[in-house]
Amino acid sequence: MRKRITILMILLCTIGIVGISVAAPNWAVKADYTETCSCNLACPCVFGSPSTHGYCKGNNLIEIKKGHYGDVRLDGISVVTAFSLGKWLKIYISEDATDEQAEALIKLLKLEQTFGFIYSGKSKILSQEKTPISIEKTPTTVKFSVPDSMVEIEMMKGRDGKSIKIQNLPVPFLNGYTQYKSIKMSHKSEDKEFKHSGTNGLTSNIDVSS
Repeated sequence: MRKRITILMILLCTIGIVGISVAAPNWAVKADYTETCSCNLACPCVFGSPSTHGYCKGNNLIEIKKGHYGDVRLDGISVVTAFSLGKWLKIYISEDATDEQAEALIKLLKLEQTFGFIYSGKSKILSQEKTPISIEKTPTTVKFSVPDSMVEIEMMKGRDGKSIKIQNLPVPFLNGYTQYKSIKMSHKSEDKEFKHSGTNGLTSNIDVSS
């Protein structure tokens, strides 16, 4: 009887190990990140403090330079999000992405080691669509837009006209955090709308893998 129980336990453990390996495929991502939100500079949310107005609404842009989730390559795909942090998300993916890439991308973004701070937790994905994404960059400004959202931010300058950096933040996608300020930020869809200017903006990057 004991022998049967031991064999059964070994089989269950083996099945569990196989299940874990299937659920967590190999992944990697190198990406540029841009964000602006309704909070004052610098956004308190990234420090674990309450948002400026009791909510944090905004837009972000993720430009994947090189990445994959399992066997699905994600090089060159961009995604824009309109969000209310911890409440809802509307996701806009590059129009040339395949359905397989779009599905893999969302799984990658939900990982705690990538962008889970925004894409997982209590946030509910209200919509997901493929659409044209416009991106314009200069040494001091970033503009990006999708049909429902438009963003323009400008780099803040510190001593000697140099950029202002915030280092060693606990959020994984905020490496190389550079402080910006919103010139304009707006979103208007069927059920959500916001508009802000003079609020927090930032650029950063991520380079992580499983």
